[in-house]
Amino acid sequence: MKLLSADRILPITQPPAKDSALVIKAGKIAELGSRKNLKKKFPQAEEFHFPLLMPGLVNAHTHLELSGLKRLSAAGGFTSWIIRLVREKRKWDSARYARAAQKEIKNQLRLGITSLGDVLSDPVMLEVHHQSPLFSTAFYELIEIREQGRKLKMELMETHLAEFNFALGRTQLGLSPHTPYTVSRSLYRQAVAFAKKNRLSLCTHLAESGDEVELIKSGSGPIATRLYSRELLMDIKFQPTSSSPAEYLADLIDDNMTLIHCVEVSDSDLDIISRARAVVHCPRSNLHLTGKLAPIPKMLDAGIPVGLGTDSPASAGDANLWNEMKKVLELRKDYPGRELKPYEILQMATEGGATAIFRETELGSIEKGKLANLIALDLRKPHAGLDRLSVQIIRSSPDAIQAVFLGGELIR
Repeated sequence: MKLLSADRILPITQPPAKDSALVIKAGKIAELGSRKNLKKKFPQAEEFHFPLLMPGLVNAHTHLELSGLKRLSAAGGFTSWIIRLVREKRKWDSARYARAAQKEIKNQLRLGITSLGDVLSDPVMLEVHHQSPLFSTAFYELIEIREQGRKLKMELMETHLAEFNFALGRTQLGLSPHTPYTVSRSLYRQAVAFAKKNRLSLCTHLAESGDEVELIKSGSGPIATRLYSRELLMDIKFQPTSSSPAEYLADLIDDNMTLIHCVEVSDSDLDIISRARAVVHCPRSNLHLTGKLAPIPKMLDAGIPVGLGTDSPASAGDANLWNEMKKVLELRKDYPGRELKPYEILQMATEGGATAIFRETELGSIEKGKLANLIALDLRKPHAGLDRLSVQIIRSSPDAIQAVFLGGELIR
């Protein structure tokens, strides 16, 4: 049994509490209260005291297998970057993916990131997640735009997941039909049905670029002419829909699907997006690839949960969620709709991320019964005001981390 006390505890779901404490039993938060009362009630508990205690961070969208990549140029636009990524991935093998991912998992813990929403394309990553100490959700990626390949894609997925009996230790399983331009409508429908039958969660990349919008609406543009025909050598005729990407998937979006990016969305699209589990915002990736920011304030004002993710180093440069938070803080006045509040940024990196990876009952806040995934920060004079404290935390960077607790165990 452990007793963790702090000058200030930031539960996320409640205002900061001064001179408070919590008790950890069996890896979970058993009680919350004043330090004085809990020390009296649990005199034998091992005590740890810190200036500030908050939930572990949730990196809600990653591609761990790409952790060894450097940022790829976006010269020529989004589709040009996609083609560079496809070519780079052809140079890699499963062993290299696994080594890069295992190294990055250790780095995530060093950064106080205790949970991930990870999209994997190589089945070796299932074993990596099976061995991972993190409390993550791993989404098995499905890519197949051709109807004739749909059956085989589903069979391979089911075979790979069955090898682990649909369970990966601390990691939960999900599916990720990749994007509307790499997954056929019928494969989307099959993935949704399979997920429902097997109680799996879903995520998909949506409305990330103008190139995607052009393809969905008109059936033309660089994805059709350059990615399909020239790079992948596929004779695909995408039928124009005169719809936005959100409208194109409207009948498939519900609270069992998290949406990644949602940069190119209109106000009317927000009604569709509000049916989803959550949206994950990846600002550095979006800015690098398209120079745009998603209308996050409008989503939050519409009651849509929003998580924060780093995407892959190929677009963001690294998988450091602190850098992601700092970028949002820096640009908080530039978002469509209104200025983002600093506290909303912390919420995205904790509570919102937990919702996006379908683990909000366990993660993302300091509450009784939740997992004791916690980080302690060496902030000598924590501000009392919520927004000022949030700015202080975000700017503190990982250098201020004194301790990381994962499932109640002190690992740093």
